[in-house]
Amino acid sequence: KSLPGITGLNNLGNTCYMNSVIQMLSHCSGFRSFFRDFLRAAAPLRLAGEGSHRITRQSTVRLKDAFVEDHSPSTLALTEATHALLRVLWSGRWSSISPRYFVNAVWKHGGLFAARKQQDANEFLNFYLGRVDDELRHPKSTSSVLMDLFGVDQYQEVKCDECKTVTKKTEPLLGVVLSLPDENAVKTDGKAQNDEVSDEEMVDKENVIDLLDCFGSLRTTGRFVGENKFDCDTCHAKKDASWSVSLQRRPQSLLISFRRTLWTLEKGLHKDSRRVKFPLELDASELLELETDRVSPDIDFEGCHYTLISVVSHSGSSPFVGHYISWCRVGGVDSNKWFLFNDSNVTEASESDVLNAEAFILLYERRGIPSV
Repeated sequence: KSLPGITGLNNLGNTCYMNSVIQMLSHCSGFRSFFRDFLRAAAPLRLAGEGSHRITRQSTVRLKDAFVEDHSPSTLALTEATHALLRVLWSGRWSSISPRYFVNAVWKHGGLFAARKQQDANEFLNFYLGRVDDELRHPKSTSSVLMDLFGVDQYQEVKCDECKTVTKKTEPLLGVVLSLPDENAVKTDGKAQNDEVSDEEMVDKENVIDLLDCFGSLRTTGRFVGENKFDCDTCHAKKDASWSVSLQRRPQSLLISFRRTLWTLEKGLHKDSRRVKFPLELDASELLELETDRVSPDIDFEGCHYTLISVVSHSGSSPFVGHYISWCRVGGVDSNKWFLFNDSNVTEASESDVLNAEAFILLYERRGIPSV
């Protein structure tokens, strides 16, 4: 037996990238509340999205028994497999389980995720959320459960210098993917601002990046000029214009992934291993703008203050080799209990362990959301 929330997942052959991502998502209270509790209460039901899959009513023990099967029905949905997995993971009855049922569903729907090959956890997270969103979302609906949980809008605005027309575009995202600042730029800035520090201190500073600095590519401004003029629909001609990109909407849970896979002539395909410094408590008021100004300061603060819930970390020279693990806060945003999930092994961890991890994916949860 085990306490709810600290059940391990056995590695079924290079499936640590799946295990780490699922452990992270399972400790998101809103995600767990829907996929474990709501679907259990609503079953049997037919999903509104692609495939019209059904969620059947079964006992937790029956779901656990189904996990040992090394095959899956041709109609198996990832939503159904997720529901079954979370029911078993959070039952507190087993110290570890073999999630064959879920893994087979991934292999069935995700052609890129070949059986028993190491994969990029970021790519898996992107595939998984997109696939489950397709299964849940009605074809005519503009909203979805996952967008309510993780949705962030990337807002783009272009203003023509000639006619002053403003062209707007909003792209909904399930979390944000950040690029690490250019290494050369970091080194240049570091030397300019730290002339008196030692060479050893300079190396340490160059290899540590602040989380807020990574948001630069998603919150920026610029100009369309010269050969890159803006094709204005109002002027029916190419014109100089100014543009801006910002992030809007403050989701219940904020997913932040880092692009660490790089390719250069010198190193080929490799991983950017620089450490990103991230906080336990994140004030996102300057990162995520409001869609309306009619919000009081108190509500504004409560709506943009996030607490770290989970970190997916990786060791190895490339995201396609090595090993993935996850660190999760167990007990909700007010708990100080951290655990390290290393496939089937689950051990207690400290906040310092978490903060020193090489972050691949971060999960923050907005304050004020009830813990489940």
